[in-house]
Amino acid sequence: MSAQTQFELSDPPSDAISALKFAPASLHLLVASWDRNVYLYDTSESDGRLLQTCEHRAPVLDVCFGDNEEDAYTAGLDQDVRQ
Repeated sequence: MSAQTQFELSDPPSDAISALKFAPASLHLLVASWDRNVYLYDTSESDGRLLQTCEHRAPVLDVCFGDNEEDAYTAGLDQDVRQ
């Protein structure tokens, strides 16, 4: 069985995506968007289930996972870097 290479997100961002990162050890996906939100999806199924969102005061420019999947970092035009 081949790995799935295309995902459709169940609740996609309402504006442009500025960055995305897959978790190193799972199929979790972090998405930064110009709609001022960070989205965490589970892409282990084809529906790309939304697990969590986090709102910034301005568009979000970048995201990354920390040392493990429990930590995520975000940076946005609100001049905040958040954990």
